[in-house]
Amino acid sequence: MSGKLDVRVCKLGEKNQTEELRELIRNTSIKELTTTLKAKLSRSDCINFWNYLLLACDTNNAETREKRFACVRCFLDGLRTVEMSYKLSVDLITRLHQDLPTYSSDELNWMLEHCVDDMRAGDAKCVAWKDLLPETLLVLIAKPRLVINGIAMAGNELRDSTVRNLCTMRWPTTILTPIADMFIMLKLSNAERVTVLNKFSGALQELSPMELPALCYQLFSMCNSAAQLIIPLLALEKYFYRNYYKRLFSDMCSNSTDFDSIDAYSDKELREAEETVLHHLNYCTMYLLSEQHVAIMLRNFLHMPDAILTPFMLSAIISMTAVNRDPESARSSSCILLPFLRNVIKHNEDERTLADYSVWCRDTLQRQPVDLLQVFTVLIDQNKDGKDVITPGLVNLAFTLLKAHNSPKLNTMAITFLTKFIRRRFMFGQGIIKRIAEWMVVDQEQNQFSECLTMLSVADTYTVSECLETITTVMEDFLWLPDEQSMRMMNFILPLLKLSNRVRDALIDVLRKAMTKDFRTRRMAIFGFCMILKQLNNSNSVRQSQNASSFCTQHNISGYSMMTQSSLGNRSNPQRNFDMLTLEIIGILRSCFDQQLDIRRTLYENLQRAVELNAKLVPHVLQFVDFHLRSFFDTPPADEVGDDLDTRFAINYDQLLGSKEEQVELKDNLGCLVQFVSHCLTVFERAPSGCDVREMQRLLTLCTQRVVANRLHLEDTSPPATHIKCARIQQELNLIEALISHSILCSKPNNDAIKQILPLFKQHQKLLKALKSLADSSKKTQKNFKQSTANDSTVNVSVSTAKLKQMCTQPENIWDLAILEKLLHLLHDDLVPFASADNTTQLRSYEPLVRYVLEITAQKVHAIRDEPDYKQLSYSKRTLKLVTDITKVIYERCIRRLPDLWRNFDLESASLAAKCFMECVRTAHETYAKRFKEFVKGFDMATINKSKEVTYVLQSVLDQYMKEDASNNESAEALSDDRHGAKLPVFLLEALEILYDHIGYGERAAIDSYTWLLEFCQTWELRNPAMGVLHRILFAQRQKTHSGPFFDAIARQLGQVLGTQNDDNENPQSNYGLKTLDMNTTGTCLQYMYAVVQKQLEDVDYFIIKANNMKYKCSIVPESDRLYYRGNLETLEGSICTQLILITRTLLELTNVCIPLGSHMDGLMKLLIQLYTCLKNLARHYLAGYTTDASNGKSIKFEQLLKNVGKPLPANIYQLISYVEYNILDDQSKEPATKRKPQAERAKVLRETRLIPKVILAIENFNKHIILLSKKAKTNDRLANYLHFGAVRDFNIQSGDLKAVIERTYSHSSQIEVSDSNIEAVEDEEEEEQQQEQQKLDSDDERSSVGYPINDDDDDDEEEQQPQPSKKQQDTTRKAQRRRRAPSNDAEESLPKRRRGRPAKK
Repeated sequence: MSGKLDVRVCKLGEKNQTEELRELIRNTSIKELTTTLKAKLSRSDCINFWNYLLLACDTNNAETREKRFACVRCFLDGLRTVEMSYKLSVDLITRLHQDLPTYSSDELNWMLEHCVDDMRAGDAKCVAWKDLLPETLLVLIAKPRLVINGIAMAGNELRDSTVRNLCTMRWPTTILTPIADMFIMLKLSNAERVTVLNKFSGALQELSPMELPALCYQLFSMCNSAAQLIIPLLALEKYFYRNYYKRLFSDMCSNSTDFDSIDAYSDKELREAEETVLHHLNYCTMYLLSEQHVAIMLRNFLHMPDAILTPFMLSAIISMTAVNRDPESARSSSCILLPFLRNVIKHNEDERTLADYSVWCRDTLQRQPVDLLQVFTVLIDQNKDGKDVITPGLVNLAFTLLKAHNSPKLNTMAITFLTKFIRRRFMFGQGIIKRIAEWMVVDQEQNQFSECLTMLSVADTYTVSECLETITTVMEDFLWLPDEQSMRMMNFILPLLKLSNRVRDALIDVLRKAMTKDFRTRRMAIFGFCMILKQLNNSNSVRQSQNASSFCTQHNISGYSMMTQSSLGNRSNPQRNFDMLTLEIIGILRSCFDQQLDIRRTLYENLQRAVELNAKLVPHVLQFVDFHLRSFFDTPPADEVGDDLDTRFAINYDQLLGSKEEQVELKDNLGCLVQFVSHCLTVFERAPSGCDVREMQRLLTLCTQRVVANRLHLEDTSPPATHIKCARIQQELNLIEALISHSILCSKPNNDAIKQILPLFKQHQKLLKALKSLADSSKKTQKNFKQSTANDSTVNVSVSTAKLKQMCTQPENIWDLAILEKLLHLLHDDLVPFASADNTTQLRSYEPLVRYVLEITAQKVHAIRDEPDYKQLSYSKRTLKLVTDITKVIYERCIRRLPDLWRNFDLESASLAAKCFMECVRTAHETYAKRFKEFVKGFDMATINKSKEVTYVLQSVLDQYMKEDASNNESAEALSDDRHGAKLPVFLLEALEILYDHIGYGERAAIDSYTWLLEFCQTWELRNPAMGVLHRILFAQRQKTHSGPFFDAIARQLGQVLGTQNDDNENPQSNYGLKTLDMNTTGTCLQYMYAVVQKQLEDVDYFIIKANNMKYKCSIVPESDRLYYRGNLETLEGSICTQLILITRTLLELTNVCIPLGSHMDGLMKLLIQLYTCLKNLARHYLAGYTTDASNGKSIKFEQLLKNVGKPLPANIYQLISYVEYNILDDQSKEPATKRKPQAERAKVLRETRLIPKVILAIENFNKHIILLSKKAKTNDRLANYLHFGAVRDFNIQSGDLKAVIERTYSHSSQIEVSDSNIEAVEDEEEEEQQQEQQKLDSDDERSSVGYPINDDDDDDEEEQQPQPSKKQQDTTRKAQRRRRAPSNDAEESLPKRRRGRPAKK
């Protein structure tokens, strides 16, 4: 029967016989209908029967409606038990949707409850409810009035109740994706959507990686704003970190891997799921959210690097950038999210720095900074394995970091990333290198682009060498770029020369063109040719081009044609290619001998460097320079005469100097040339072949003998001073220096070359003194010239005394670090390998030589920091080794024995040794910061010798210095009284400061350094104000190793030294008793303390912003995580309040000190403004998002902070303002009226008081926010009671003093002459007016207890009723105010007067 029923229903429905169909349904029982429906549910043609069955039901007939609802119930119940395809179930439910408005409220409510029951069941195969429930709910909402389970309600109330119940029920994990799909169709409000997303964020943590992408697609589709999108992103970040990245980072940090562990999911499944999630994220947000929307939301995480700088979050943010979605057309400069990520990365590096220097910052951060190199390594590995979703965005992020200005850490991070990325994904190398090369040429002021190309060239030479077109374009730009820019860019070509002959030949062609350009371009060409010579070898010297024009120079030198040279066999000349190319380049450089002095010196310097690195060049270079060297000496050849002192020998100064139009023309520097040849001869002696150097050695020997025997004609040093005379003496000085270098370089234990050094140096000193005497004579000439020009205006002097003074007093020394290192060994080591002990004894005992070498060494080491970038000294291992060796000699032979040096040898030499050591340490710190520990290990053998480390040695030397200085304090032999002895401890302290900076906070030496510094300051008094740097070091080490109160005690001791404004406010607590803190060092100590407090306030500001970010995160994380983040937030807020309490106590003490007016007082005012700005930001943090059930504003530490800052500090500030005003007026009243300058006095008043209104405004803003917070927290309105409301709300103007100043101004402007008696009368009148005004203000202060401005009308009425105080009371009040004075001195040399008694009480 059932089979016949469904057939009849389908036939009638197909024939559109509606009335017959309805009649059939009316005549059929409910049981028969339900039985037939159950039988048809599992069949594919059930949809036709279901459609015609619903069409046959007449909605106007109650019986038919009952049968229809029975069929619907049967259908919905059957969905639970009958297995059918997903498409069929969707079709059946969709057909049911069409008739939902015709059902009654009770029937719709039953369907709704049925769907909810199915959700609770959690059957993944039965999910039809996800489509039925939203449609049913929408129909119910449209009904104006409903009665559900006997309760009357509106449709919206039912909808809100249903959504609320759905959000509170437990969601089975197996049906999370259908639930998300259902919520999408429910048209939720923003608040409901946030609630739903939070619930999903907590539920998805239990899903498997295979189930995650589908749910994420639904969640991303549900979000319609960036603020909602961040909720699932944070949950996904937690999911992937917990299941994958946590274990991955642990394995990267450890040396072993636990292969026995069994994880719930495989790494492959997790990575595939992550890549699919990122694809869905990009798809769902491409047209919905712009970068600006995402950036506005993400700024709430700007100071939370731990939340953003994770592999998943970085990938998610990068996937939403325009440069990642459309890398071809999108411009990276218009991207918003990449600069945001750059700022987050910068904050992460700043937090790393904060953790290194401050205990409070380290404890407040609550975590370790993110290791970005690890994160980038993970992203590169994933990208290599096929995760290409974010490749364009990732590369552009590296470009953004590379282009950051004044951020060397970010630039280094980008260079490291690009180096690793190109190694793994070399197919992207050419595009990356082309882009960087373009930026390098366009933005020439930035050095990071050339540095990046250099590092890429060193790390992946083959990939860079393939970019021939880009390299050729850059080399062509060398012809018009500035010379230093071109030389800096040229460094990235250096590693390519060994591999690519095409690159080398192209560079040679460009440099040959540059040799015909202007002066600066020729310097660049010389640098480039010498750079080629450094890398030249027989294996890489074959020319690719056979064009005859490119070998024209070599053809002229060799005398053979190219065909003949190419046909020569390799056996007869194994170095044929090397020799040919070397001769070609040297032939091009030969033209430099006819050019300017700077060109020649550039040639000598770079050729010397090339010879040191490539010894094969020596024969060719010596032949190249042989004839040029001989041209400067006038002497017969060796085969014509014998070598004795009577042989004719002279120097051709005409080839070195010339004069043109009364100006000196410097053609060459013979000293530089001789020193260059000496270095070449030293290298040649290792393999003496290929060149005859006897004549050059003979010339240098003859020159040395003539100078030693004083048989060489030197310039006359008698006045007057001229340019040509000073220049010639400078040439002679450099020549003697070069001869000393030659003697050192050719010295051996079996010869006596070292004996020539001392007589040569004495001649050098003689010339140097003569040069200084010429400088003195030039000063006298200038003075006489000024006197003569007063009488005769037609006199003309052709000599520029300023230039003469510079030439005479600052002669240039040509020694390099290699020569200085050998000299230091000679002067300080007992045994040297290149000289006998007998020859070095006399040198070590000659004090002027020791002092001069130490001074020049300090200058040369300091000059390393000023060298141009193109020299790449920061990457030079040779320079670092020389600096390390020099430091080792000075440390072992001088610093460790410094007390014996100043006692038994020379105090000036000891001071210069300390200066040289400090310069070495500072140069290593600034130039080789990354290798500083390697530098220290190179000269400090404490680990090997098991002796004291360098910091302990310096501390011991300083202790001995202070003991001897204290013991000789009363005698005339005190070390600190000597000009050089006073500088010695300052140099040691500066070196100690740098060494302390590189000691980690976890090392024992850090604690010991602070202990020693504190004990040193408590033990010794400083007679030298320059040693005030000790306090800066003490403050830095205190913050690195300790927390808690410290600086308030220092401020209290400053009050004891400078005096206090109010003795009643003195804190009875004891201070640290620093003897180093006296009148000599208070100025520097104040500045150092200001810098420390300012940095502390900046750190607190940073952490307040971080607390704001954390508060926002607490509002969007799931309920399960909210308690954890709230606990972290409360801990952070408590730490901020604690630090502000300590800062407030310090400023409370400082505002009670009689600080000198001027920069010191301005610094204090700026600190007060910064403090109240920081306090205002903290109040705004508590005020933002305040809820009555939250703990905002109820923090005990916050209330304690308000107690400290609310009343005591403002009271001191108002007292400080009065102190400033009284001292300004008191200083002005001391001068006679006739000598006063009203304009200068007015400018001084404005200058000293310009920050006072800003301080008052900052206090008022803070009070305003506290009042708002007190009103918002109705149960906590006591906060406002902590505030201080002063009587004076704006400027504290003394009307009597103001009137007197105005009268004096008018009197001065009209130039009225006043006699002495009249002056005294005027001053008496002014004093009486001031006393009356002070009486009025005192009465106003007594009446103003509320703290608001006083009404002038009321004041006048009350003043009439007040009894006038006696003259004695007025005098007492005025004297008490004048007692609080300090001199205003812009030079900060004078200090305030101490108070001599307590202020008079009213």
